[in-house]
Amino acid sequence: MTIHLKPEFEALIQKEVARGAYRSIEDYVERAVQLLHDEEALLHETRDAVHEQIGLGLAQLDQGRGMSGAVSRTRLRGKKAAWLEQQQRRA
Repeated sequence: MTIHLKPEFEALIQKEVARGAYRSIEDYVERAVQLLHDEEALLHETRDAVHEQIGLGLAQLDQGRGMSGAVSRTRLRGKKAAWLEQQQRRA
């Protein structure tokens, strides 16, 4: 398989390989593809639950029981960090 990347993406990958984060370009691309696959799988697996939570959140807002954007973003960042850590342990 041949993949053509924009020069800025090629430079980014070469920079990561050069700093020692990955042994080769292939390792970098494999990791990127695996992360994207895992993210897509998570989104697919949790889609119904996410929609349910959105509905609950909208109902709370309608009732005047909302949460500030800052608190919400902080919670989401924490959940994302925990998920990423879990993914790294699997790899």
